[in-house]
Amino acid sequence: MTSVSNNLLTLPVDILILIFKKLQSDDLGRIMQTCKTLNNLVQNSNAIWRSLPRNRLMLRDKADSRKFNNLSWYERCRASYNWCNGYFKQKPLVHFYSKYMPWLDFHNSEALLVSVGSEIHCYLPSKKGLQLSKKRAWKLEIPKINRHDIRTNDISRFVVKNDFIICGNRDGCVTVCRKNNIQSRPRIECHIRDCHYKGAAEVSAVEAIDNRGQLVIVSVSSDASNLCLCSWRSDEDSDIITIPDQDSKNVVNIYHGHVGAKCIALNKAQDKLAIGPDGNCRPLLLDVNNAQFLMDADDTKMMTNVIRDIQWHDENSIIFVNHKGFLQMIDIRSHDVIYNGFDPFLSSLYCLKTDGKHGIVVGSSEYSRCTLYDLRSRPHVQMYFTQCYSSPVYCLDFDSTKLITAVDRGIGILNFDVDPSTERQKDYSHKFFP
Repeated sequence: MTSVSNNLLTLPVDILILIFKKLQSDDLGRIMQTCKTLNNLVQNSNAIWRSLPRNRLMLRDKADSRKFNNLSWYERCRASYNWCNGYFKQKPLVHFYSKYMPWLDFHNSEALLVSVGSEIHCYLPSKKGLQLSKKRAWKLEIPKINRHDIRTNDISRFVVKNDFIICGNRDGCVTVCRKNNIQSRPRIECHIRDCHYKGAAEVSAVEAIDNRGQLVIVSVSSDASNLCLCSWRSDEDSDIITIPDQDSKNVVNIYHGHVGAKCIALNKAQDKLAIGPDGNCRPLLLDVNNAQFLMDADDTKMMTNVIRDIQWHDENSIIFVNHKGFLQMIDIRSHDVIYNGFDPFLSSLYCLKTDGKHGIVVGSSEYSRCTLYDLRSRPHVQMYFTQCYSSPVYCLDFDSTKLITAVDRGIGILNFDVDPSTERQKDYSHKFFP
């Protein structure tokens, strides 16, 4: 131990913390290497690390995640450093022997749900709790209708809403499943048939409004210019699969000039529905209580453009990606674009997820590539080539330490909860455009 370390150790702990709060993360790392006492002090003092991320990108967990606020500030700062600088461990979770367009949901950071064809698979954390197990916990097959055309019977997208999993299918139907426990296999309770054009159009995306057991299932199709809203009340005691009739369905026209929509997103208050239309570069906003549009896109029609994915960043802003490679955020109060980013290679963008604060991860159309953005700056922060396939990233999800991606041949995980001194850096933060 050096004489400098000896002199430091004679100071009171409160004084040491005040000194260390003035230092940068690189300086703190060198102090942690001097001796075990200072290493433990710096690593376990939240007061030191809490002052660092004021101007840094800190990806946070969702409020309903089991990991929310479980990590120390040191662990959060280390994971953030790894995200921004390209330090991670890469692990394939599932390999598909046929090509799919899978969808996934990392439910509360405790279970991974993946659509594989017309089935939903669930993967749980391993016994150590550090990684997801490759062993499947359960599998659920969704009912199918053969349409005798070129469509498959695959699940297009699904959402997890309270006690229900709602699946939109390419055969034109929607299935509602009840989950009492995410670790056990759900039960199919409702099968809504022929949602658009009597089943001639596939269901591209779904949402659900849960009002004390009364569900309103919303579906859209890229081949139909309307929304389908179907009311259904759950019966926990019944084992019979309900098939609603046509009287329980309502139709809302999106707009006469639009071909359809590929994505929708409901806000937390369940009173506004954001719609990503085909043939436009701006989203629509629907008041679900009176079926009136609060935001239209009459002046931005562009038949060569498509909004591929849309999310609520918070209650006042919508964020979305489009076919031309742009990432944008709109304030629904003023209808102004308040963030305008773009893909580093100007590739089409397929999906996105936001942490609700400053961090956004976007999936692109090539080489299983994802891009990290900070809403406080226009250029990208980092890029990740998540798997060894030249596939689009069809869906992704993340928390503060993991990024999970779905491509045509499998599911992969990037783990950022690693020691950067032991991992090879994969830095793709270079800016190609001003």
